[in-house]
Amino acid sequence: MRLPAFLSVAVVVLALAGPAAGAPVPATFFGVMANGPLLGPCDLPAEMAVMKGSGVGTIRLPVEWSDLQPYQSLDEVPAGERSRFTVVDGIPTDFGPTDRRVLAAAGQGIDVLALVNKAPPWAEADPAKDFSPPRSPEAYGRFLQMLVARYGPNGSLWAENPAVRPVPMRRFQVWNEPSLPRYFAVSSFARPYVRLLAAAYRAVKAVDPGATVVTAGLPNFSWRDLEKLYRAGLRARGHFDAVAIHPFTGDASGSVEILRRVRAVMNENGDRRSPIWVTEVSWPSGRGKADANQRWVTTEAGQARKVTEVYRAFARARGSLRLQRAYWYTWVTTDTGSSNAFDYAGLRTVAADGAFVDKPALSAYRSVSRSLTGR
Repeated sequence: MRLPAFLSVAVVVLALAGPAAGAPVPATFFGVMANGPLLGPCDLPAEMAVMKGSGVGTIRLPVEWSDLQPYQSLDEVPAGERSRFTVVDGIPTDFGPTDRRVLAAAGQGIDVLALVNKAPPWAEADPAKDFSPPRSPEAYGRFLQMLVARYGPNGSLWAENPAVRPVPMRRFQVWNEPSLPRYFAVSSFARPYVRLLAAAYRAVKAVDPGATVVTAGLPNFSWRDLEKLYRAGLRARGHFDAVAIHPFTGDASGSVEILRRVRAVMNENGDRRSPIWVTEVSWPSGRGKADANQRWVTTEAGQARKVTEVYRAFARARGSLRLQRAYWYTWVTTDTGSSNAFDYAGLRTVAADGAFVDKPALSAYRSVSRSLTGR
């Protein structure tokens, strides 16, 4: 993750504590990032049940290409590891961890947005750089097609697990925060990213025309970077179905203002009908522990207030913004021993005995989701 930029914006004061206007929001309006300790040793089906009971309708799940296909050929796989790989189009592929995560989500009827990034070294344009973009956008597209074949509407995972009611993976996010060199190691991101997005869109739509292709989330001055992408050739038809934004800033009204600026850029470029998805938003509870951005970092009680405020603000503005989803970053964090603010961003935390326990923010999330969805 990266640290957020703080914005000084003139915003309209919102009555954040009041009831949401309009019809109830859909369950998939409420999402969480599913990473960190959740992807380590834990009772994943039990955690998915807690999510479901807390109003989570969708998770944003990292699906890293480098984890599934670390080797280009079976000859490269150490003999002791070969049993965990299935050869797909000549490439050894380890489906195991992703299978378990997708099945656990399906067991609770939770939708999955797959965040597909991190090319393996053999597929990177520059293997010396972490998070180098793929050398071949088409190879990345073929990886996405493999995910559809495994997890999509007619995926082999469901045929192999007939006792599980399928919840097909049909939403794919193409990379993460390419405007930051840390996550897309090029000198100028716009044109290379538009090429990658176009290849991904073509590949996914060829095998699942009803799938949703989501742009990478843009942080910081996202509306400016989105304009760069439009100038580099971005267009809704042929490139994406939804635009993703990470509106990190000091308060909920500032996050809405960021989205309004993004909406204005989209409208000016002929994309009035395309929706916005917030694929990360957060206020970590690491005040006094994280070493930077203290205006944004808060306490556990402050984090709980922010959960309520931002979801109510988003719900009020969702019609004018065409805002469809909002994913809190993140479900669970360690909340200790780190100076990185994002290590305090979870709705749950890891106790001394390794168990996951609620923070006040989860109670707030549960309450606001029930209030806004009417469930």
